[in-house]
Amino acid sequence: MPPKDCFCCSSNRLFARLAQRKPKCDAPIMIVRVFAALAVLFSASASVAQIPPTEADLRHHIEILASDEFEGRQPGTAGEALTASYIASQFSAAGLLPGFRGNYFQPVALVTRSDDRVTFSTRGPRGTRQHDGEIFALGNTDQVTLQDVPVVFVGHALDIESDSDGAHDSRRYDGQAVLMLRDHPEGAEDGPSFRTLIAHFRERGARAVIGIVKPDMPWEAAMMGMRFRQTYLASQPLTEVEAIISWLSATAIIGDAGLFLPTLLAQASAVDFEPITLDLSISMQVSTAIDRYDGINVVARLPGTDQRGETVLFSAHHDHFGICRPDSDEDRICNGAVDNASGTAALIETARVLASEPRLPRDILFVTTTAEEDGLLGAQAFVQSIPVPLDGIVAAFNLDTIAIAPAGAPVGIVGRGMTPLDSLIDRVVSEQGRTPHEGLEVNAFVQRHDGWAFYQYGVPAVMVGGSFTDPELLTGFLRGRYHRYDDDMTDIELGGATEDTLLHIALGRAFADPARYPGPRR
Repeated sequence: MPPKDCFCCSSNRLFARLAQRKPKCDAPIMIVRVFAALAVLFSASASVAQIPPTEADLRHHIEILASDEFEGRQPGTAGEALTASYIASQFSAAGLLPGFRGNYFQPVALVTRSDDRVTFSTRGPRGTRQHDGEIFALGNTDQVTLQDVPVVFVGHALDIESDSDGAHDSRRYDGQAVLMLRDHPEGAEDGPSFRTLIAHFRERGARAVIGIVKPDMPWEAAMMGMRFRQTYLASQPLTEVEAIISWLSATAIIGDAGLFLPTLLAQASAVDFEPITLDLSISMQVSTAIDRYDGINVVARLPGTDQRGETVLFSAHHDHFGICRPDSDEDRICNGAVDNASGTAALIETARVLASEPRLPRDILFVTTTAEEDGLLGAQAFVQSIPVPLDGIVAAFNLDTIAIAPAGAPVGIVGRGMTPLDSLIDRVVSEQGRTPHEGLEVNAFVQRHDGWAFYQYGVPAVMVGGSFTDPELLTGFLRGRYHRYDDDMTDIELGGATEDTLLHIALGRAFADPARYPGPRR
């Protein structure tokens, strides 16, 4: 077991940073409670006997993590700090080593943006005109000024898609404001997201990207969509201005260039459409409220017996939405019991049991991540600074939203057919007396969990369990308590969660043993 004073020192540094930040909620005594809880946690010594996890064990962790005291585990708050401390204390008590550069904690620098105000004007053949129409804009700093920036209309931006040889269009937009249609053309069911398009044009030099909202979308709904997930890793580059504009306001702006928007729309639908540089420049003053803070990943390592540098990874996100309702509501906290205190609890118990057993050949890394709900940000930060060789991770298993199905549910693989892990996973599932579910419909969730962040870097990552194989149960949760204030301990189902925890313990044993899983050829 690592010495407790190392853990306490890292905690002191963590809370010193937290204390310097303006709290995101009205909980002035939470820091005091955190330190009080730490004193209790560090003074206790937990047993690491090899005892299989029970429903009561999982319930105990979930009740703590989803308690009002933890205030919904929002990144950058005292509630998340208390969460991280609890998880790290469980890792420490189980005998796991700090897993991130000698520390249990990895700070994750985050930025959250919200709109403040914007003014904009155009200059064209009809002169300079101030616009008071519907435009929503966010800057990459708190104050951004654009002066007489030329405007190029790119239609639906269809040509950013990869062509047959995998190359992307290389056209540059240096110093320009890109005006585009946010919706896909008629007959096209899918295409790059607006955020993907923003990144594409930013990488090619655009100073601003402005999306025209189609006339059948309510403006309030469009603004809500633009506000959603405006949290980023602080290291992520952003376009100077990202904006949306209503159809009516876009019509007025296009008119300032002496053109007619419906005519441009018809041209943009043509296969051979080329971007049009408008006889128009735009000036903008954009004020953006920017909050900078640290989330926390928690990382622990169980060393293996050999020196081949190979690792099995287990992950679960511990964050949720914090205080998510107005002061006037009686229940203001999104506790996140199922999503994802349940997966975090299962990871803690998986780590405890594997740490209590004879060491396996491969290392095992356990990480609980921050800001998953903001777009897998904690997992992205971890994989970008991962403390082990990426090509040495032979398998990654993510645990998320497991307290849905009862005992006996078939086991699905979210990511089936995408990695070399399926065959051994199915054998381990059968050895556990459970039934593998071979359907691929569960892959609808493949980009919606932390494993996707690892998969994008070449790590074979999947999510395994019974929660995603019963459409009725899953749909009932997603349409009900999911991401709501009532995802709490009421009617929580732990039969399947316990079986999934036992399954992950067995997966850890199997994949950390080169005799059972030699790993990919290198």
